[in-house]
Amino acid sequence: MSMSTIQRTRIFLVDDHQLVLESYRQLLEPRFEIAGESSNTIHLKDHIRGVSPDIVLLDISMPAQSGYDLAKELIRSFPKIKIIFVSMHLEPTFIMEAFRSGGKGYVPKQTAGNELVEAIEHVMGNRIYMSPLIPEDVRNTVNLQMTGIQTSELSGKLTPRQQEILRLVAQGLSAKDIAEILNITQSTVAFHKAQIIQTLGLKSKAELTKYAVLNGISPLKETQG
Repeated sequence: MSMSTIQRTRIFLVDDHQLVLESYRQLLEPRFEIAGESSNTIHLKDHIRGVSPDIVLLDISMPAQSGYDLAKELIRSFPKIKIIFVSMHLEPTFIMEAFRSGGKGYVPKQTAGNELVEAIEHVMGNRIYMSPLIPEDVRNTVNLQMTGIQTSELSGKLTPRQQEILRLVAQGLSAKDIAEILNITQSTVAFHKAQIIQTLGLKSKAELTKYAVLNGISPLKETQG
């Protein structure tokens, strides 16, 4: 058996709170090798270059530089490294941007103690990991993007949830009203509206409303004329 087959996965920890770093280390050391850690982004690439980790656990909110920008830089410099974002944010826009930045996993800090080991194993198995706390609609959209389907190829192919939201938007309902009707958060409504606009090649909410009415998606059309 070669050394490469028995080496443990090497993890590099990045978070601006020392207590968080210590908790990650205690949780992961029994299963993985902690290659290093950092509470800031200064000279981070030099530190990572020196220890060659397999995975970097990265917070989104870092001083001086966002986790998104840092992830892009790390992947450019070290293409074999896999990024798992560990963040307190559960808003769809944060999650989507994490995967657009090259992330392979997303774990909420609230459940990191229960999910990090599984997330690392998924990512090392060349699979993406999304916490069960992430809304299913968001997970489905991420999966489409991660499999290489471009927005232009999805033109007009809205999900049932997106069609629901489109009808409600066309009726003039606010994001708050839509969220209450569908029992979802306002940030999830905003996420879906942005996805609908992008998918249909539109530019604004006004265009979105017009599209819905003209294409018979909204019952408003039946009352006109």
